Amino acid sequence: MPWATNPRDGVRSYFEDTGGDGSPVLVYTGLADPLEEAQQNPLVRALAYEHRMVFADHRGHGRSDKPHDVDSYALPTRVLDAVAVLDQADVERAHVLGFSWGARLGFAIGEHAPERALSLVLCGNQPYAWEERWPFVPMLSEALDAAQHSGMQGFLDTLESTLSDALGETVRRRLLDNDPRAIGAAWRSAMSEGAISRDLTAWRLPCLIYMAGGEEMYANAARAAAEIPTARFLALSGHTHLSAPYEVEQVLPAVRALFAAAAPLPP
Repeated sequence: MPWATNPRDGVRSYFEDTGGDGSPVLVYTGLADPLEEAQQNPLVRALAYEHRMVFADHRGHGRSDKPHDVDSYALPTRVLDAVAVLDQADVERAHVLGFSWGARLGFAIGEHAPERALSLVLCGNQPYAWEERWPFVPMLSEALDAAQHSGMQGFLDTLESTLSDALGETVRRRLLDNDPRAIGAAWRSAMSEGAISRDLTAWRLPCLIYMAGGEEMYANAARAAAEIPTARFLALSGHTHLSAPYEVEQVLPAVRALFAAAAPLPP
């Protein structure tokens, strides 16, 4: 099995690499999602015809190692997970495609390891400190507190009692497969990490940031795109946080244009 070891703490990340000659794309999913979620995403599947796809499980997720201490999930450490995956796959630079939790990691790659990225495509997140006023923050905190006492079934029951979007059986099964202590530690780390960058205006990486219209994080995502000189912001009408990652018609042309503009020069 393909594993990449973080040189800082020895935590192993599981990844799968499709190979091929197309420019590489490193893909990360959302909180509590395994890499199989990304492999079945219709946007990713469309890109896979043209690109080498490298799918990685976040630490604490899927088949990656699952530390239980909060400090293990610090963003600079998690960026080293992504760098280790690229090193193990023998990829110097890749486009980074992140959904939700993966987009948060993508912003951190842009801050801490921009030399390993060709571009960033970031769906459903933002690079500033989390705000307690956002309704999903106490909702997830409550659900993860329930998970510490009642396992992931407690997490799922609490989440479904407050969500307007119905969770399908596949999503429910994947959520139940998680380690509640690892997911809880990851969330507590995120709540304390603050802003990712001191100066987004210094970034030069090509970026596409997109978000469902009306999301709590919408204003912050748009603000980030305005601060990054090389970023474009795409608002998705008629979508929610859960449906935005599956949008293809509006997003695929923008991603293809970004990748083409940021493609590495031939040797």
